[in-house]
Amino acid sequence: MKTSPRWNKTKKIEQGALKKRWTGRIPVALIFPDAYAPGMANLGLQSVYATLNRDELAAAERFFTPESHFDPVKTQLLSEESQRPLRDFEIIMFSISFESSYPNVVKALISARIPARAEGRGNDEPLVIAGGVATLINPEPIAPFIDAFLLGDIEAMVPELTAILPLLRDIGLARSERLKALADSVPGVYVPEVYRPAYKDGGFAGWDHQDGRRFPVAPAFFQGAPDAAPHTKVVSSASAFPNMFMVEVSRGCGRGCRFCAAGFVYRPPRPWPVESVISALKWRGDACNIGLVGLEYLGRDEIERLCGNLMKDGLRLSFSSLRADAITPYFVSLLRASGAKTATIAPETGSEALRRAINKNLTEAQILEAAETIVAGGVPNLKLYFMLGLPFETDDDAQAIVDLVNKIRLTLRPIGQAKRLLGDITVSVSTFVPKAWTPFQWMAFADEETIKRRSAILKSGLKLPNVTLRMEPFKNAELQAILSRGDRRMADVLEEMAASSAPLQRILKKRGLFAETYCGDGEIDAPLPWEIIGHRVRKGYLSQELEKAAIARQTGFCTPSICKRCGACK
Repeated sequence: MKTSPRWNKTKKIEQGALKKRWTGRIPVALIFPDAYAPGMANLGLQSVYATLNRDELAAAERFFTPESHFDPVKTQLLSEESQRPLRDFEIIMFSISFESSYPNVVKALISARIPARAEGRGNDEPLVIAGGVATLINPEPIAPFIDAFLLGDIEAMVPELTAILPLLRDIGLARSERLKALADSVPGVYVPEVYRPAYKDGGFAGWDHQDGRRFPVAPAFFQGAPDAAPHTKVVSSASAFPNMFMVEVSRGCGRGCRFCAAGFVYRPPRPWPVESVISALKWRGDACNIGLVGLEYLGRDEIERLCGNLMKDGLRLSFSSLRADAITPYFVSLLRASGAKTATIAPETGSEALRRAINKNLTEAQILEAAETIVAGGVPNLKLYFMLGLPFETDDDAQAIVDLVNKIRLTLRPIGQAKRLLGDITVSVSTFVPKAWTPFQWMAFADEETIKRRSAILKSGLKLPNVTLRMEPFKNAELQAILSRGDRRMADVLEEMAASSAPLQRILKKRGLFAETYCGDGEIDAPLPWEIIGHRVRKGYLSQELEKAAIARQTGFCTPSICKRCGACK
């Protein structure tokens, strides 16, 4: 067995990491079941790490998994702080952002010689807890492996969570007693063992649960404003955004894109006061690269003024995907002054009608104007995000992507010629995956033949000067689609994936399951596995949005002060 994995030997320069003595403390393993680089760019992981280590009794250390496939029998994961193996820790916490990381959850437990299934663990085994946005959307595929989920905002669970840590490590108490105390004390806790799914005719049929337990489980929701907005605690040279100090300026998004789970499970959107953002920036140390995170910040005057002041202080700013309808010449000047060479916008599709169906609230004229403003302002390159396989999509919609990219190219060419610098356009295309808790949760995942045919349209049509096409492998999207709407029967599949490199379809068939069960159309009135979670948005509202999508009718932006229709503002 490898005890010094190669990925742990990569030279990293970190500022802010804590290595506490274990004497008199509770060792907590905080695992991001993916590679180090994306993990250290994840504000959720950073927030939990800081929250735990603020407690004098806790000693939280980080774990990551290799970038490529790894054999859990031959590999031992070691912590970043002390290089100790996972088995040495008394409490294990997973922070999970993507369904595609679910197989690595199983592998991590196997590698530590901890029984993968919760029901197989003895009283002296560490408690296994999980949270993160992927589990907030649908935790069921990994529920058999997890003792308890922490659903929702970590800020809403403190100080109850840290106060109960000593009890959670007390092996003198039965596991069930400790888990009940956790669920009773901390908001947003879901203990899978006390809820039993029922199946009928090969499909999910509903839930049985112990009397007195909350059903459904409401995620913890943080109300009010933080003293300091969530921000980077450990600045790393090996992060996906090297040496960058990131600050969350808002949580959630009110634009209501019908394919986006984050836009619904985090409702209502919460922009943090600029004072909270300024307070967070005091923790940046000597970091000069500042990244602003939050789908709703662009267009807020006070945030743009803050950006201008940061630039005057000699700091460099970076931004995530930009809202095309809110890009201003001033904002582009900030991008250019920060040294940005590329700006990213997400039209999602080339067709005006399909953008209305997915509730993108973005016209072709706005997209072209945004592209022109960006390049005229001195940022020469564009990255464009699109999807294939969207509900109500046709082959003509794939051709519309080609047409829109060409219109953007032709719009930008005179500007580039005048500047004697023709920028590049990168077209990044993913396959639509229907997500739980969205209006499209009942829609089918497109079959491989359809995606291949529409991909061919893009490959042929986008052989254009200064245009690069990048496409996501279909198999990656297929696995994500199955897991995103999966139930607990997927646990058998995940265990098989951890032990075998066999094709997914073969593993499903071996277990008596079929991809079509999870990838096909759903019935509006049928019970859904992920409804074990009691999100604020009403199911009826989601079905109404689906009806509007079918007639390409848009819904306006979420405005909590004047609208209560979706149920989030109870």
